[in-house]
Amino acid sequence: MYDKEEKDRQDAPKVYIEDDFDYLKEIEEIEAQERELEEQRQRKRREMEKLREERAKNAKKTVSPQKTAAPQRAAVEKKRETREQRKEAEWLGDSVDTVKVPKKSKKGLVAAVIILLIIIAAGAAYAYKLQMDKKVVADFEQKVASFQSEKLDGVDFGTYGAYFNDFMAQCREAIDAGDLDKIEALNQKWPEIEDTYTTVSNGKTSLDAFASGVNAALSTYSVTDTYKEDYDALMSDIEKARKECDYDQVADLQKRLDSLAVNLKADNLKVIQNLKNDIAGIDLDEDYTTDDQKARMTQYSEQVEKYVQEENYAEAIKSLNTWKSEAGSISRTIESRKAEEAAKAESEAEARRKAESIAAESRAAESKAAAESKAKAESESKKQESSKPSSGSGNTSGSSDYVLPNSSSKYLTAADVKNLSAYQLMIARNEIYARHGRKFKDKELQAYFNSKSWYKGTIEPEDFSVSVFNDYEIKNIALIQSYE
Repeated sequence: MYDKEEKDRQDAPKVYIEDDFDYLKEIEEIEAQERELEEQRQRKRREMEKLREERAKNAKKTVSPQKTAAPQRAAVEKKRETREQRKEAEWLGDSVDTVKVPKKSKKGLVAAVIILLIIIAAGAAYAYKLQMDKKVVADFEQKVASFQSEKLDGVDFGTYGAYFNDFMAQCREAIDAGDLDKIEALNQKWPEIEDTYTTVSNGKTSLDAFASGVNAALSTYSVTDTYKEDYDALMSDIEKARKECDYDQVADLQKRLDSLAVNLKADNLKVIQNLKNDIAGIDLDEDYTTDDQKARMTQYSEQVEKYVQEENYAEAIKSLNTWKSEAGSISRTIESRKAEEAAKAESEAEARRKAESIAAESRAAESKAAAESKAKAESESKKQESSKPSSGSGNTSGSSDYVLPNSSSKYLTAADVKNLSAYQLMIARNEIYARHGRKFKDKELQAYFNSKSWYKGTIEPEDFSVSVFNDYEIKNIALIQSYE
């Protein structure tokens, strides 16, 4: 037993001064307790010797040697001594069977002390070993907890996560069981775990950095429909690699990214040139383009060239599309204005042609009427003054300058206007305005009334008020407009 305890003591780890458990002090305390116990025993033995002496004196007084036979005295004395020895042993705490001699020798006491010290040392060594075992488990537990909290918690290592989690589970099992052999084996494997963690962590950092930089690397390009599928496939594979922590894919993913960037650049330059050609084909007539619009077009051109020089093709394409849209809007506005002006010019030209035709017809009719009037002046003068116009002229000799001389003094009928031409109807309607001195914006119409002796144009068109019309004039204007 002692050999085994000595071997355990020798196998125990070295104890340093700073350890929490002071074994030397503990041994000293045990030795002090043993010394105190031995002193107590010596005192009790001395007291026992005194008692023996007193009992011996009392026995001599009470028992007479003449009255008691020698054999009987010996038997009685033997029994008495045996009883006394038993009582002494019980009082001193010794075993009754082992008490043979009332006093031990000095040599035997030293041997007992040595044996006691050996037992104490073995116990201290065992306690030390238990303390060291606890310390090994506690240190390993702290090591595992630090690795878990500082390096594994909150980090997704993908497929490597199971590798680390399995090792941590083995560590916890060994700690819970207090299995020192398993803890030692796990400690021997620990450098491998640390190396794997460093490799995986660095790879994960590299993969995360690559993934976060992809969009930045492609931010200067516009991902057109031609390469949208390639872009989506690359982003999907990057996300898969991150989920699985497959950092070995970084090199291949980088090659695909570089290839996509080259293709996007060529595609973007082609798109930029096509947009420029589209804009150049938009007709922006300078006569119809405002200075602000011209400045905007110039600004777009300078902006696009700046982006192209900076190789920021995404912004260049964005600006070109905006430029194209705005230029197209301006062009459509110009075309609309030109169409309106052309329609107006055509309308005015048509009106002039009609006016000239009607004027010619009117002059011919007036000339004819004048000739007829002169030939029949004497015989039909009264008839001409009171009759209504039947051929469209409707004029008497005293009002030949009017188409409808009575339009301001009587209600006209359908018979008065139905045979008039469109030009005559237009003149007849404006005669009502002209009688009140209204001027006209149409130059030909103004010239026509200026040629009439009765016309006195004094009121500008924008200052004229229809409130000057009488009821005849209001009704007659409406009747003439219905036939126009």
